Amino acid sequence: MTAAVADRPELFPLRKRTGTAAFHMSKEAVDFGYEDLDKLTQKEAVTFMAEARWGSTKEMPCTHCGTFDAHYWNIKELRWKCTCCGKRFSVTSGTVFADRKLSLIKILKIIFSWANGASGKPALQLRRDWNVAYSTVFTLVHKLREGLLRGFNVGVLCGVQEVDGMDVNGRRYREKRNKPQSGSSSAKPRVPEHLLKPKVDPETGEIVGPPKPPKFGKTAKQPADRRLLLVMRQRGKSQGRGASATRIAIALSECGKTVTALATRYASAESKMMSDEDPSYATFSKLFAEHKTINHSKQYALPDGTNNNQAESFNWRMRRAVEGIYLNPSNKYLKDYGAEQAWREDTRRMSTGQKLKNLLRVAMGVGMSLWWRGFTHGAHRDEELLIEGPRPASGRGPKKGAKPKPPR
Repeated sequence: MTAAVADRPELFPLRKRTGTAAFHMSKEAVDFGYEDLDKLTQKEAVTFMAEARWGSTKEMPCTHCGTFDAHYWNIKELRWKCTCCGKRFSVTSGTVFADRKLSLIKILKIIFSWANGASGKPALQLRRDWNVAYSTVFTLVHKLREGLLRGFNVGVLCGVQEVDGMDVNGRRYREKRNKPQSGSSSAKPRVPEHLLKPKVDPETGEIVGPPKPPKFGKTAKQPADRRLLLVMRQRGKSQGRGASATRIAIALSECGKTVTALATRYASAESKMMSDEDPSYATFSKLFAEHKTINHSKQYALPDGTNNNQAESFNWRMRRAVEGIYLNPSNKYLKDYGAEQAWREDTRRMSTGQKLKNLLRVAMGVGMSLWWRGFTHGAHRDEELLIEGPRPASGRGPKKGAKPKPPR
């Protein structure tokens, strides 16, 4: 009996606990909920968003002339009147929520629901949850992504940076679509042809080599819609707390030019870089204070702490969002989705109330929407935002000049 137990294979080792699960189960993780939103009056909703946007309900800058003062408050209109130019403005004036038609309370509920998703929440589900038109909630969440892209995915980082890249669209998607992915038959395994020895042609006596390996000419075989998401994550100084800041970019390929453009745009020269052994990162040793690499075919981390596991962690969250939640994001807006996941990673240890206020502050701090005003009437962004530079791209939405279709 003892021998039988000894011969039993060991269980797969569980990963080390980092404290993340303990935080999410604690009281500190949830300090705000739907019940708190239900209790808000329209005035309290304005106050809540004013606190998130300006940090005050008494003094704020006029959205028309920029004068910072304690402006006149009109309780009936729920707006302020500027003490300098005399124009009136509301809490959403000059923001991505300008010219809104939904009430502030409903906007807050939709945003709160979207923000609480681990890797996101699709617009179709939000439409079912809150009984609004799909186009309404679709443009609303994309305005949030625009705010995160323009207001969150910015700034230079200094410290220990982990860099990595991942395929987002294109690669192997067509060959897998509508085909069963079950295991193969139990036939005897066959040695791949490109690994066989060369043969001698009996008629000509010439040596005939094996065919080219599958990865030969890999770049030329890649689908045209393939995109790479490049991520750089700054390690936090607190032990076991993970990364503290994330920057992303979308590229056509993971090469020296693109990864160097990402690193020099978002990392200072004093930074220490961590990456895998891809030759694309070879220039980092000349551009930054230090560059260390890890060979993933041998180990995940070195004893001295060299690894890029935080970047790999972001890749997993992004893959779950693209393949399991949003399902079919277009290349045109991939950077927007990447900025969303970067925000979710960096706010993972914030409470629900802090996360909502942080999202409102960032999204409302970038000014008017540049890409989603008039989207249902055909006003679209014309470019795909790549690290190599903007590239013309067609959209999937209504054509320019189109009129919204009446509900069926």
